[in-house]
Amino acid sequence: MTTDISIASNALVLIGEDAIQSLDSDVAASNLYSRAYQGLLADHPWSFAMKEETLSRNSASPDQLTGYQYSYNLPSDLIRIWKLMPFGDYELVGNGLNSNDSSVRLRYVYKTSETNLPPSFIEALEYKLASEFAMSVTEDLSRAQWANQKYMAARSKARFIDSQGSPQVGIQHSPLSGSAMGGGRGYI
Repeated sequence: MTTDISIASNALVLIGEDAIQSLDSDVAASNLYSRAYQGLLADHPWSFAMKEETLSRNSASPDQLTGYQYSYNLPSDLIRIWKLMPFGDYELVGNGLNSNDSSVRLRYVYKTSETNLPPSFIEALEYKLASEFAMSVTEDLSRAQWANQKYMAARSKARFIDSQGSPQVGIQHSPLSGSAMGGGRGYI
């Protein structure tokens, strides 16, 4: 079973360090793990870490000076907003969202459990951690650069694999795609 400890431990092994039994047993792991994990989650609309939720409206309205009529609570597991429905102006304020829409549905990236992570994401996260651990643990710049190169390749691979879970969006007809664009047939 994949855990935060197994991921951080594998990252340390990648840079030549000993495996750990607890995040608290390694200063770099305890300090950097959560930030690196959440940063990688925020990097892409990962299908395994996507949720939709109708936000609960606060009973109190935002200050009139904001120009918004309604205030909503953001989900506690939110990492990054991906889409607001209906699409409209909004403003993030602390742990809330102000909007003029009386009902708001949010599609967002959330902090999912490590047990739900696919192997390609785990590999990318391990190399990301290895690249961050390398300087603080080994003080070896070449090891840090090696781990960062491996991370970039693993991240690209993970994003590619994740993107295979949904169909590609086709080219849509547009009034600009006809003769004004030189196509003449309405195709780009």
